[in-house]
Amino acid sequence: SIPLNEPLLAGTDDDSDDEFRDAHSSASSIVSSVSKKPPPPSLLPDSLPPPAAAAPAPAQQQQHNDSATSYYGTASKLATGSLFPNTQGVVDSIPSTDDKPCLIFSDNDIYSAIAHICLLEKEVYNTVNNTIRWQNGGTSSDAEHDDEQLPLHPKLFSVVHACKPLRKHDDAGMRILKKLSKKGSDTTITNNNNNPEIPVLLHENNILRETSKLERRRNGLSGLLLPRFIDESIGAKHILSGGSDYGGGVITYNMNLFIQRHAALPNLFYSLLTSPSPTHRIELSTKLLTLLKVINSDLQLFPSGPYLCGDQYTLADISIFPTMERIVVVLSTYRNFWIPPSLTDLIAWYEVMCDRPAVRVATADRTEESMRTYCYEKQSRNEYLLEVYECYALQEEELFQRLNDDVGRAGVNVYSFEEVGDSSNPQRMALCEKKSSCEQCIIS
Repeated sequence: SIPLNEPLLAGTDDDSDDEFRDAHSSASSIVSSVSKKPPPPSLLPDSLPPPAAAAPAPAQQQQHNDSATSYYGTASKLATGSLFPNTQGVVDSIPSTDDKPCLIFSDNDIYSAIAHICLLEKEVYNTVNNTIRWQNGGTSSDAEHDDEQLPLHPKLFSVVHACKPLRKHDDAGMRILKKLSKKGSDTTITNNNNNPEIPVLLHENNILRETSKLERRRNGLSGLLLPRFIDESIGAKHILSGGSDYGGGVITYNMNLFIQRHAALPNLFYSLLTSPSPTHRIELSTKLLTLLKVINSDLQLFPSGPYLCGDQYTLADISIFPTMERIVVVLSTYRNFWIPPSLTDLIAWYEVMCDRPAVRVATADRTEESMRTYCYEKQSRNEYLLEVYECYALQEEELFQRLNDDVGRAGVNVYSFEEVGDSSNPQRMALCEKKSSCEQCIIS
């Protein structure tokens, strides 16, 4: 990734030697969030409230009926591959969603990250409170909480990776998404069958989608349909929205208020990153800095801290963390925008969030499955994010997509900074499958 030559924006020109900046933002010192040091005991999920007792369902509701079916319908056995269980490798298949939910997602997408962190929090909570042995050894009662005890192999849910830029080359995740998108004809939500929205959650074969990108940008919706569903319906109930034994309705009210107050954060990040106008970027950076100050002030409201709702960790924290990670890593490189050191509560909150076991897994360096699925090459988490958002910072999303439509493949970033031709009329050069430059790869 090549940092752009941007002026310092919106009062972020603090020249102090800031440890936070070095640890999280420097392109020259990339550190995985899955650190070698164990997380502080206070950050482990035993501080979460016990799950609220689920009321027994009335007898007439025990049987499945139309009112218990998702708006988007149910996934057919053909779509999920369970119709032909003995043809693995020939027919795309996912783990049975009758047994546990399956998240179809992208590990570089903001709203996928929110849903993934919610599921990982449920996994950690269930494991600790039920003293279940981790699949890779150890128990939650061990005194030392090291990396081997992170939820690296969840039992509560499964995931399928999908790479949208390779939509014309179809990895297994994208093929399944396209099959699922045939359910229903609302193209405003599904964004047409060739470019389905992510993430998608399959739960008891119900197809559950997140708020579409169009609706989020046009109507300012928060895009938290899946996180709310996960909190209410998967694993321990309501532990991410303030269980009844820990304030109940008041915490939930505060959580919803914070979500509403901070809802503009993803759009401000994206707008600042993609705006071609330096004047407009200054205006956007001022708006973003103002919102960051609001979040910093909100974190001061409950001294018990360190979260927005005091000592209660909620969806209000999870909903803004993935965007905050991108502000710290991506905007600092491409737009020279930094979180000012004066926002001490926000910086402390970010450090606490990064140390949560679920967040550490969600923001870890890329897995082998990720490397085999996406059209990017960097494995380090921060470098990966910079690689993903490169084309957005240069307003070349269409070129990036065109290159991938033509010659894209998993594990190779065909979008490069190599230029050919004279300086007055430079052209970008893609990389062919052999990763060697040739005239056929030159795209004006």
